[in-house]
Amino acid sequence: MERINLLVLSDDLDLRIEIKNLVADDEFAISGYSGFTPEGKTKIINKFPEVVLCAVRGEVPESVFGFVQDLLTAARGTIVILANDNISVELVNKAAQYGIRKVLPVDGIESAEFSENISTVYKLEQQRILDTNEGKKVRCKALGFFGGKGGTGKTTLAIGVAAQLAKAGKRVMLLDLDLQFGDVAMALDLDTKNSIVDLVQDRGGITIENINGFAVEHSTGMSVLCAPKSSEYAEFVSPNHVEKIIDIMRPYYEYIIIDLPASFNDATITACENCEEIYLVYNNEILSLRNAKVCYCILEQLHQREKIRFILNKFEKGLVKAEDFEEMFQTKMFATVPADYPAALSSINKGLAVTVAHPKSEISKGICEIADKIIEVHTGVVPIKEKEEKKSALFKFNKR
Repeated sequence: MERINLLVLSDDLDLRIEIKNLVADDEFAISGYSGFTPEGKTKIINKFPEVVLCAVRGEVPESVFGFVQDLLTAARGTIVILANDNISVELVNKAAQYGIRKVLPVDGIESAEFSENISTVYKLEQQRILDTNEGKKVRCKALGFFGGKGGTGKTTLAIGVAAQLAKAGKRVMLLDLDLQFGDVAMALDLDTKNSIVDLVQDRGGITIENINGFAVEHSTGMSVLCAPKSSEYAEFVSPNHVEKIIDIMRPYYEYIIIDLPASFNDATITACENCEEIYLVYNNEILSLRNAKVCYCILEQLHQREKIRFILNKFEKGLVKAEDFEEMFQTKMFATVPADYPAALSSINKGLAVTVAHPKSEISKGICEIADKIIEVHTGVVPIKEKEEKKSALFKFNKR
C-alpha cells in the first residue's frame, strides 16, 4: 500500500524532530519540512501532500490561521491537521472555522495513537471525495534513477521509462543530473547548445519559462534538460539550484525522471531528498550486490530508506539471484529487466530510446512493465496493454 504523503510545517526545529518521531514510518512518507513562510506555501503547492501537519507550541498565532486559510485556497484537496501542546475547546472550534480537520496533542500521546488519528482523518476525507465525486488530484512525482557504480544501465532505464511515460500521454521531464559525465543528450542524439548550467546562469533566473526554453522537446513527447557538455561546468550547479528547479517544474509535469550520477555529492543528495522514489539499479553480480548494500546504508542514514525501490537490470542466470537482493534488504524487487545487449547497444548507436528503437525486445518489455507499474501505483489506473487494446478493437469490429 502506498504511504500517505505528509509535509510538516513548524518554525520550531525541535518540534519538527518530535513530530518525525511520532509519525509511523510504515504508514507515512514525510515529503519535507518547512516554516510558515511563502517558501513553505510554494513547497506545499508544488509537492501537493495529502496531509499538512502544522505543529505549534504555546498559543497559536493568528498568522498561522491566516496561512492555513490561504493554503487551503491555493492547494485544494490538502488535509490540514494542527498539533499543539495546549488544546482547548476554543482552539478546536477556531481551528474548525479555518478548515483544519483535526487538533492533536504533541505531548502525552503515543506514536501509534498519533498516527492512527491522522490516518483516520485521511480515510474519512478520501471517502468524502468519493461520495461527492470530486476526484483526486494527481501529484507530480520526481523519480530518481541511481546506480552507485558505472555500467548498471540506469541511464538506459531512465530514458526508456521517461519515453514510455510520455508515450502514455503523461507530461514528462527527463533531467540529466550527472553533471560531470551525463550522456543523456548523446544517447538521444540531441544536438543542443543549452544545458542546466545555462539555465542557472541566465539573468532571468530559474523560471518555468526558462526551464522550458533551455530544455529540448524530444520526438517521444518528453522534455529533456541536459547536463553540461564539459565536466568543469558542473560546479556552477548548486544544491539550491537543483531543489529550485525540481520545485518549479512540479506544477507543470506529472513525472520528473532524474538520471543521477554514480556517486554521492551535494547535488545528488538534494535530488534524492526531493524525489518521491529512488530506483536503485543494479546487476546480479557480487560487486553490484556489495555496492547496493553501501548505497542503501548511505540513503538510510540520510533518512531516505522509505523511498528506495530496487530494479535488477541486465538480469542473467548466475550466482546472484533476485532472491539474494530481496533477502539482504528485506524488500521485494520492484522490477527485473532481462539482459539484451544487442538491443541496448543498437538503440544508443541510433540515438533512440530502446523502447522506440526495439519495442519488441526483451529489455523494452521490461521497461514498459516498469512504466506501467509506476502509472498504476501513482494514479491507481491500470494501463491497457497494446494486445488488450487490439483484442478489444477486434471484438467491437466482430460485434458490428
